[in-house]
Amino acid sequence: MVIDNGEIQAGQKLPGVKILIAPVPQWYEGPPFPHVVLSEMPIHVHYERVDESGGEWPPAPVAYGPRREAGKGVRNFLQSSLWGLVASEATVTDDGVIRYRQSSRHSVRRFEPDPAAGVLIRHPERQVTAPGYRITPPDGASYLWSRHAMLGAIQVCRREGPIDWPSGWAHLMPDGGIRFAPGGFPWSGPQEWAAEPVTDPGDFGAPCADCGHYQTDHTPGHGWRRYRRDKTGCGTWTAEPTR
Repeated sequence: MVIDNGEIQAGQKLPGVKILIAPVPQWYEGPPFPHVVLSEMPIHVHYERVDESGGEWPPAPVAYGPRREAGKGVRNFLQSSLWGLVASEATVTDDGVIRYRQSSRHSVRRFEPDPAAGVLIRHPERQVTAPGYRITPPDGASYLWSRHAMLGAIQVCRREGPIDWPSGWAHLMPDGGIRFAPGGFPWSGPQEWAAEPVTDPGDFGAPCADCGHYQTDHTPGHGWRRYRRDKTGCGTWTAEPTR
């Protein structure tokens, strides 16, 4: 029985499909069941956490209201909890709401996504699909990158920096645009960039004879790449932001 405020009682089945942290093994011979692997499912940038009552473990009364959670934190919480607690379970519904409980007797922790904030870019090759992107840097200038250049910038944003330094990030927005930042030095201010998809970007020029990429992608944006001239003389850029 689900009561009007959305609480799920102890022992009641969680709505949605089951979240797994590893694919179903090949030796599994049981009945098929709807599921999604955590590493493959979209993770929103922000969630509101609600701890429902109805079980043995209300970590915080629902009267305390929702709490803001970062998507990375939600993913890490599920990863560690589903690995470490044999009876724990989690599901996700079509609207992206995630529910977790330590066992069927425990209360439910619900994570409600903020769709307007976008999702984390964790699989760039699958999530970045437009042939070109109109880039708007912090200084307000505008220029065009190919998909190849956009993927290179996201590679920079997703790299881990030194401990306690600002981390880079890249978010895919609901309209297909991208918001991203390369991280930086602790004393530098935030440098958020924006990219809007362009379905017909036009001609990027002839491919480079040495590397096969567009010549304009050798340096796809001021402040993002350094030239690396190899023995062929090609100016193929490295995934290294210039500060």
